[in-house]
Amino acid sequence: MKHLSRFDIEAIAVKYVQAYMALPDVRNTQIYRIDPELLLEKVLGLNVEYQHLSYDGSILGMTSFTEMGVQVFEDDDNEAFFFLDGKTVLVEKDLNFDSKLKGRKNFTLMHEGSHQIFKMLFPNDYGVTQKSAGVHYYKANSERNKPISDWEEWQANTLGAAILLPENLIKQGMYLFSLGEKIECLNKIYYPSVYKRFDALADFLGCSKKALAIRMKQLGLLKKEYLDDPFDLVTVYPEVSEL
Repeated sequence: MKHLSRFDIEAIAVKYVQAYMALPDVRNTQIYRIDPELLLEKVLGLNVEYQHLSYDGSILGMTSFTEMGVQVFEDDDNEAFFFLDGKTVLVEKDLNFDSKLKGRKNFTLMHEGSHQIFKMLFPNDYGVTQKSAGVHYYKANSERNKPISDWEEWQANTLGAAILLPENLIKQGMYLFSLGEKIECLNKIYYPSVYKRFDALADFLGCSKKALAIRMKQLGLLKKEYLDDPFDLVTVYPEVSEL
């Protein structure tokens, strides 16, 4: 498979965002956020379906490049069978009914859509190994910053974030929510006002706070974030008496 740089992936994202902006449903409107389901269906020509994908909710999405059957679950947890046709993205059904999970649903859609984009662009290089030719599963918390252990998943995460959160829409949102040109420190304990506006921005853009923070750090729009442990700021800036 191709190992694309972040610069390469950003360039790909720009083209698909431009195609989205040119859609008849979108082009004559004021655009504040990307609707990933609309992009998958109208730009990529994919089908989006919602099913229960696992007993415990650990699998958020799946797609494949070829025809194959996958196991899903009925509402009563009975096992069922779904036929993937190579142009369908499956998303965990629960994500579609809880507004608090909107960000997770949107990122899942764009992650799986990104796998399909890479296959369209590089049909002879992508999805040709035994591992990558099967079903691509997207699991909970996969968007978090981690050392790269799977290039295909890293590239899908990176492209998904770049399309879902274009730089111009983030900057537009930062202006609308009075966040300035850059956030120096994101911490709900020590900078609650900034954190509250950032939280509102993430909801406005249809993404999780973590996904937005990662993307903004990549773009140089956020310097430090303490979403996982706001009290960690104490270890970074200790009291003078402790030095």
